[in-house]
This record gives sequence, structure tokens and C-alpha cells, in this order.
Amino acid sequence: MTLKADQLKNYRKSILEFIDYLHDNRSHMKDDVKTIEEIYKIGVKQYRLKPRENYKDMREFNKLQSEKEELYHNLTWNNLIYSKAKELKLYENLTIEIRNNLNPGKHLGDHIKPTEEIKPAEEKKIIEAKEKYLTFRKETDFCNFLNGLLSCDLDLALTEFFGAFTDVSDMKRTQTESPAPQSEDDPVDIITNNFNSDDINSVIDHFQDLEKNMKKGEFMQWIKQAFELQEPPEHKFKLIGKFTKREIRNLFHSYWKNSGKQGDRGEYAILLSDYFEGFPYDTTMNNFNK
Repeated sequence: MTLKADQLKNYRKSILEFIDYLHDNRSHMKDDVKTIEEIYKIGVKQYRLKPRENYKDMREFNKLQSEKEELYHNLTWNNLIYSKAKELKLYENLTIEIRNNLNPGKHLGDHIKPTEEIKPAEEKKIIEAKEKYLTFRKETDFCNFLNGLLSCDLDLALTEFFGAFTDVSDMKRTQTESPAPQSEDDPVDIITNNFNSDDINSVIDHFQDLEKNMKKGEFMQWIKQAFELQEPPEHKFKLIGKFTKREIRNLFHSYWKNSGKQGDRGEYAILLSDYFEGFPYDTTMNNFNK
């Protein structure tokens, strides 16, 4: 989504409206924060189980998964925030588009004509919006509340954008620090694998080669959509760079083969066909039959 001058102005307006929305509803979001903390605690319990090796652990894992899914259904504002962002056309498909569209270079670069420059009145509103956004982040325990990639991309985009107008050191201080190295027994809170019982780190390791053929940020976006949300994107991911379709199909075929769930090959085939351009379902399934 490439924006022209008038679209850039409207995009800034939409961003400010989105921040007003977050700020105005921050007090109502605190119940969701508590719910997400409960979901996280359940995820920690699941991480310590070995459902593929132990029947008792499998039953406990599934029980905890049901509890977690019920809590997901109780979330209100998490879904509303995503809906509001799309309603305002902040992104079409991938949340990383927010970082691309709010890049200060686009809004303040040398190519901007004097008649298109940001006026003092708008600059004042942008600085006020930064304070509202910071209040929202602090009062809603931002990084825990907005789970997923929207939080990361929005936060990085706004910190850089606001930084072109005012000091953002207070925003950087409230960002989540990189986690310290963890032992093998420590839970890693990355993405919840709702697709199968594989550890999400093993999933990422298996498909890591895909990252070099995807735009920045898209690989983890696909992991989240395919394995946690299980929702194909509105626009499929497009692989870039040097690769052969055979290599890509073999990567997905070997994941299905290694899973040991031979009867579910259709579910594994759509990990490729429903998420990536150029890999029709029938062709993919034929490859899985070999």
C-alpha cells in the first residue's frame, strides 16, 4: 500500500483517531489485561507438559487448551482494536504496513513540497497524541495487553514518527526489554501453537529457510497466522528472491512427514496453499501424496 501526499495526510489523521480510540477506552481494557495474564499462565503450564510423549500430559494439555480458548472468547478489546485499525485503513493485510506507511521519511522527506508540509497546528496535535499514547501504554500494561504483531509494529512506528517532532525517551523506557537468556526449562512466550502440539520453536526452526524469501517481518506474521490464529490472510504472502517451487513444497511436505500425522495431510497442505501465492491446493496435495 503506497500512499501519495493527500493519502499521507489522511493516514496521519487516521493514526491520531486510532490513538484517541485507545486513550478513550483504556480504562475499559484493563479486564482484558487480566484475562490475557491468565492465558499466559495457562501457556506456562502447557509448556512444561510433554503431550506427545505422555498420555496423562496430553489429557492435561488438552484440558488447559480448552480453558485457554474459553478465555480467548471472553476477550473484548483485543479484537475491537484490530477491527478499529482495519476500519481506519491503517493496514490492509500485514501490520508491518503501519511501519512502512508511518515512516517519517515519507511524511517529512526532502521530496515533500512546501504546500504539503505538516503545519504547526497538526504538529501540535501529533505531540499531544504522543502523550495520549504513552498514557494508554502505561495504564493498560501495553505489551501484555496488545499481544501479537500489531503491538510491536505500532509501537516501533509511533516511536520513530513521534521522535521526528518531540522527545521519545519516555516511550523507549516503557518498551519491553529483550528477555534475558533462558534455560531449557523456562517458558518462552512467543506464539501459541494451536495448530498441533509441536513446540513453536521447533516449528520456527523447521521453516526458518522461508524467512530469506519473505519481506521483513512477514515470516513471523505467517507463523502467527498459521499456527496460532489459524486464519489465512486476505492477501496471500508472496515469496521473493531465489527459490524453486519444488524446494518450498518439499519443506512443507517434510514437516507433514515428520509430524507422524499421516491422515491429516490436507490440514498440513493448506499451511502452504492457503497462505502463499503460486501453490494451489490440488497441486500441493498431489505433492503430499508422493
